[in-house]
Amino acid sequence: MKKVLLSTDFSENAQHAIDYALSIFGDQDVNYFLLNSYYLIHNIPEMLISLEDILHEQSEKGLKKNLINIKNAHQSLAIETISTYGEPTVAIKKAVKDQGIDIVVMGSQGSSALKEVFFGSNTANLVKRISQPILIVPLHYPVKPPKKIVFATDLTQVEDLDVLEPMLLLAKKYQSEIIIMNVTGKHSDLRVRRALDRLDFNSHFQGINYRFEVVQNEDTLAGISEFVGNELADMLVLSPKEYPNFRDLFHRSVTKKMIQRAEMPILVI
Repeated sequence: MKKVLLSTDFSENAQHAIDYALSIFGDQDVNYFLLNSYYLIHNIPEMLISLEDILHEQSEKGLKKNLINIKNAHQSLAIETISTYGEPTVAIKKAVKDQGIDIVVMGSQGSSALKEVFFGSNTANLVKRISQPILIVPLHYPVKPPKKIVFATDLTQVEDLDVLEPMLLLAKKYQSEIIIMNVTGKHSDLRVRRALDRLDFNSHFQGINYRFEVVQNEDTLAGISEFVGNELADMLVLSPKEYPNFRDLFHRSVTKKMIQRAEMPILVI
C-alpha cells in the first residue's frame, strides 16, 4: 500500500498539486495524508498560547473543508488529515517518518518547478532533509497522465537503479515512454558509455518503452530545460544530488531563460 503525503497551505498552488496527485496516483492501494503545518514567525510570550491555539483552529478548519471537497470528488479515497505545529520542512520530515510516507507532493510557488527544486527555499530545504521522492507540481500545468517522462541524469553518478521505482511504476501504469537523457561536455562520451555498460537498464526497465539521449551542452541546467521543452515532456525526473553546482549556473542569462521552459511536474528522487 503506497502512502502519499499531500502538503497544503490552502493556496491555489497546493490545491492544484493535490488534484494532480489524486489523478495520477488514483484511489487503489493508496493511502493519502493531507498535511497542514502552522507556526509563529516571532514569539510573543504573553500571547504565545492564544496565538498558537488560533492557528491550530484555523488549520483544523482548513483541513476539514479541504477533506470534504476531496471526498466529494473521490468518495472511495483513503485519506486522513494531519495538523501540526512547526515550519513546513520540519513538519513534513516528521510526518514522513511517523507515517512511513513513500512520496511527498507539493505545489510549486512559481511557474517553473525546476527553478523551485534548486532555488525555492522550502523545496530546496526539503530535498536536503528527506530521502523520499518529492513531486513538485506547477500551478498552471494541466492535470493529465505523464505519457512522456524525461529522466535527466549524470549516468556516471548513478549507483543503484532501485531508486527509480516511483518513476517506473508510473510508466507501467500509463504505458509511458521514458527518455533517459544525459547532458555532457565536449569530452564526456567515454564516461557515459562506461556508465551504460555498468548499469543494467534492461532488467529494471523490462516492459517499458525507453531510449537514451545524450545532449552536448556545457550548461547542464540549460541543456535539461531545453531538452524537456523540445520533447514536450509531461514529467521530469532528476536527483539534485547529482548536480551540486546548479546554484552556480543560475546566474547565467541563458540558464534563466531556459529554466522557464521547464514548466512540467518534477519528480525528485
